[in-house]
Amino acid sequence: PLTKLTNEEIVAELGWTRKAIQDILGVTPTTMRPPYGDIDDRVRAIALAMGLQPIIWTRGPENNQFDTNDWQVPGGLVTGPESYQDFLYILGNATLIDTGFIVLEHDLYPQTVDLAVGYTLNAALSFTPQLTLEPIGTCQGWPEANMYLETTTNATFPYPDSPAASQASTTASARADQATNGAASSGNGSSSSGAAMAVRTVSSVWAVGALALVSGMLFVVL
Repeated sequence: PLTKLTNEEIVAELGWTRKAIQDILGVTPTTMRPPYGDIDDRVRAIALAMGLQPIIWTRGPENNQFDTNDWQVPGGLVTGPESYQDFLYILGNATLIDTGFIVLEHDLYPQTVDLAVGYTLNAALSFTPQLTLEPIGTCQGWPEANMYLETTTNATFPYPDSPAASQASTTASARADQATNGAASSGNGSSSSGAAMAVRTVSSVWAVGALALVSGMLFVVL
């Protein structure tokens, strides 16, 4: 977890990961998802200082996590059908949320990719009321171009209308130093690293792996 690392190690983790993505895909992301959803004010400040907006999956009614637990399938702790049932449960809870939602899934293993493409995607597309899957940036109200450093038109960071901006009353480095000296953790998840899936029910949201579809759906790696 990033919260267990030093400031320098966090910078290295985020920086080298971002470089690997740029080397392979040709674009540099402006978002990040902390492994295990583990994040605090110090990690958040460092990410923002590096131009990376943290993205976390949704907590539903009664603090239920929108996590399919697919990351446990390859190790045999959860079966494919159980993970699929978790997703159906998430869809059921989605009707109770009117702000959209983000679901956590993983593209680390062939089994989880097969689940996402063969079952999860179909369930989302056939769900009633209809869901519209969109890029994370769209769900956050950002221009699509601002999802990558090479195309962004944003002259400042964080975005002026983002929750992070409203909290940025001091510099990111000052916040990082302050957090190092005892800021409380605000971790928001318990699953392993992977991708998220962003959806919006014609008023709602979620994120899955590296797969883009034209039918109102974009799966993005965070």
